[in-house]
Amino acid sequence: MSRHALWVGFVAAGLLLVAGRSGAEPAEGVGTLFRLGTSARSLGWGGVSAAVADGVGALANPAALGRIETLGVSSLYASGFGGTSYGALDFAAPLVALSAVFLDSGAIPLGAGALRFTSYGLVGSVGLPIGPVGVGVRWRFLRVAQPFVGHGWALDPGLLVDLGRLRLGLIWEAAASAPMVYEGSVRSDAWTPDLVLGAAWTVSPAEDVVWTAAADLRGALRGRTTLVGGMEAWIGGLGARVGWDGSGPTFGLSAVLSWLRVDWSTSVRSDLGASHRISLGVAF
Repeated sequence: MSRHALWVGFVAAGLLLVAGRSGAEPAEGVGTLFRLGTSARSLGWGGVSAAVADGVGALANPAALGRIETLGVSSLYASGFGGTSYGALDFAAPLVALSAVFLDSGAIPLGAGALRFTSYGLVGSVGLPIGPVGVGVRWRFLRVAQPFVGHGWALDPGLLVDLGRLRLGLIWEAAASAPMVYEGSVRSDAWTPDLVLGAAWTVSPAEDVVWTAAADLRGALRGRTTLVGGMEAWIGGLGARVGWDGSGPTFGLSAVLSWLRVDWSTSVRSDLGASHRISLGVAF
């Protein structure tokens, strides 16, 4: 592993702990920025994404985009210990979604000086419905700006099968990719391919009442499988959820008021306390 990869792993692991989301997936390696998520709804029930259509969010399963019927915009911002900042802006329309994400560590004291880690990501997704089956592909571009400069990209195909109450999803992460290359260095860091397999079961016991149980199995290609998931309940325009993200419990609440949607989530850690996320969404 190159010196660049070691720095990425060290800094990103600390930032993931600050964000309160460090156990479901390995912190080290290329693409850590994208594992922080952009949807407070998804993060509230363990970070599920493969079989849950989130409306807005290019980082979710791209195969779900074929079932979106409206335009939507959402944003998320989180600030952690030591000045760490993380934010995302998502746009989704029928068949297509775009995301921009950033992560800034702030100044990290290091000996007589300081280290700062900043990275940016762009995500573009397209999806098509074919009867009860949806297919799609997601493109992720990553640029590291400090303490060194590098870039790379990955393509992630997705599949979603809608059987009514039951939905089955698959995301093949980094099925094709260009490794991270760094200015002034001949070394590069490859993306790690993985499969995310998901299932979601939805029932409606009464009018305006919807319950959904969802789970994702990750790490099949990495040799370290992790199961995450949880439950979600909606009564009219109010939603609540509980989940497990591989390291601890997660909770979330949602409110939909006409064209505006607010999602809140928290993850609980015995060593770091609670971490909170809020995302705002607008539908047209």
